[in-house]
Amino acid sequence: MIQMKLIQKILCFPSKSFIRLSCWFCLIIVFLSPALVFGSPKIVIIEFHGLKQGIIHDYLDQLPNFRKLIYGSDKNQPFIYFPNVWTTISAASMPTIAAMYTGLYPQRTGVVSTIWFDRTTQKGITMRSVFQERINKMLEANHVKTLFQYAEEAGKRTMTTMLIVNNGAEWKINSSLFFWGNSSALGFLHNGYFFPYKSYTDPKTISAFLNGHICYYDQSLAGIYQNEHTLPDIMVLQLLGTDLFSHFPDPTLAEADAPIEEIQFYYTRTILDPQIGRIIDFFQSTDFQDDIIYILLSQQGSLKIQKHIPDHILHQILSTAYALPSDTISNAQAEAVIMLGACTKEVYLKNRESNNWSDPPRLLEDVQPAVDLILDNDSVRESLNSLVIRQYPDERHGGLDENEQYWSLAWETYLKGKRDGESFFRSLRPLSDMAQRFELGEFVVTGLNRQYTRETAPDIKLINKKGHYFEKNKNKYGHHGSYYPEDLRVFFWLTGPGMKSFSKGQHVQTSTQSTLDLVPMVCHLLGIPIPEGLDGVDPLDNMDLEICDVDMPSQ
Repeated sequence: MIQMKLIQKILCFPSKSFIRLSCWFCLIIVFLSPALVFGSPKIVIIEFHGLKQGIIHDYLDQLPNFRKLIYGSDKNQPFIYFPNVWTTISAASMPTIAAMYTGLYPQRTGVVSTIWFDRTTQKGITMRSVFQERINKMLEANHVKTLFQYAEEAGKRTMTTMLIVNNGAEWKINSSLFFWGNSSALGFLHNGYFFPYKSYTDPKTISAFLNGHICYYDQSLAGIYQNEHTLPDIMVLQLLGTDLFSHFPDPTLAEADAPIEEIQFYYTRTILDPQIGRIIDFFQSTDFQDDIIYILLSQQGSLKIQKHIPDHILHQILSTAYALPSDTISNAQAEAVIMLGACTKEVYLKNRESNNWSDPPRLLEDVQPAVDLILDNDSVRESLNSLVIRQYPDERHGGLDENEQYWSLAWETYLKGKRDGESFFRSLRPLSDMAQRFELGEFVVTGLNRQYTRETAPDIKLINKKGHYFEKNKNKYGHHGSYYPEDLRVFFWLTGPGMKSFSKGQHVQTSTQSTLDLVPMVCHLLGIPIPEGLDGVDPLDNMDLEICDVDMPSQ
C-alpha cells in the first residue's frame, strides 16, 4: 500500500525531462528493493492464556474468524503450524510468561514460580500484586532483557497490553485496578463469587488493544496509527479469558461435568472467535495489511480437577513436629515453611542444629522426619506421584554424594522397608528415575533441574497424580501447573499475509519446539540479530518446509 502511494506521487511529479528521469530512476529503485516492495513484517502476537493444544486446530471448521485469520480470505495464505511446543516447568502463569518473553529458563530469569521462599531473606516471594509490576522489577534487578528490549535495541517499535512482562515496550496499555475490579464485580453478579467475568475480560482487552480505554487512546493501535502513521513492529495481545473460564466455567457446563476440552471450545467459539474478527477487520483497514504476521500461541494448558486435596493439609501434618510460621512465629524463627501450591507442594526446611536458614538441612535429623510425617497421611499418599529431595553439592556431608539438584525418592519402596536411616538413603535415587513416572519423561527432569536457584529451591517437593490438586476452593473446576502433557504441550501458529516472504505454502512442523523459542523466532522474522546466550533456539532456521506437511482440517 505504502509503495503504491509513493509510485503515484512520483508519476504525478512536474514533467520537466531531467526531473522525470530522476523520478523514473527512483521508481526503479523502489521496485528493485525487496525491503520496500515487500515491506517490513509487523508481528502480532496473540497469547491465549491457558488454551490447550489442539482446541483451535480440532475445531477450526466451527471457528470462521480463526479460519479466516489462518487460511486467509482466498484460503491460500501461507502458514506454519507447530503442534508440539512444550512450555517450561512449572506450567504456572508467572514463570512461563517470564520465560517465554525472555527466552530463558525460570532459573535464569529469577521468576522460579508464582510464589516461593527465599532462604537469604527468609521471606515468601509472590509475583502477584495489584499493579502486576513485580516480574518487571525482578527481571530488571537480575539484568534479564525482554523481547521488547531486544527489539528496541534493534530500532524496532513495540506495543503490548501485557502487564506482567513489558519492560522495554514503547507503548503500554495499562488494564489497571479499575478494569479488573469491574470484571470481578460482574463475575460476582453472574456467578456469586468475585472472579473476573469471561464475557467482559477479553472483549474489553481487545477494545483497549485496538482503540484504547479511558485515557489510553494514544497507546492503542488506532491512536498509534493516527498519530505516527505507522504500526509497531511487535504488538503483543495477552488474553486471559480462557484460563479464567477454565478455572470457573459457566455453571451449566460445570453441572454437566463437561471435559475441559468442551469448556475451552465453548469459550473459543462464543467469545474468542468473534473478537478475532475484530482484529482482522482492524488490520485490513490499514496500509500495512499485507505485512501482518500473526503468531498465535499459549503459554500453558489446563486440566480438569479430579480430586481436591485440602490446601492446609501439610500444615496440619508438619505442625506436630516443626515450628511453622504463625502470628507469633516469624519465618526466620520457623523450622519449616510450606508454600502455596496446587499440583505440587514445596516444603523448605531449616537446619535445626545451626538454626540457620542458609545452612542445608540435615538429611536424617531434619528431612527424613518431615518425609515420614507426610507419607503417613492417607490423603497425601493416595494422590502422590513423585516426591523429590533437594541436594546440596559440596555443602552437606550426610553420608551420600550430592552432585545434582534433586534426588527422586522411591517412596513406595521406602514405605515397605524399615524406614530407618539406611533405608532412607537407599531410597534416594537419581532424579532421572523419575522420568518413568511421566509421559514426557526426561523433559520433566530437565525442567525441574532448570527451575530453581540455590536460594529458592525447596527441600521437599511433592508432585501429585494427574488431576489431583491442593485447593481450598472446592468450586474451582480446572487448574494448571502440572507435569503432564495437557498442561505442558501447547502450540504456535505463524500465519498472515506477511508470511509470503518466509513460506510458500501451508505447513505443519511436527518436530518438538519450546515456548522459549518465541524470542529467537520473532528476531528471525524481523531480521534482527538473535541475542546470544538464550535457552531458546530459532525454529525457523534452516527449516525444511517441503517435507513437514501433515493433515489439516479441510478447507
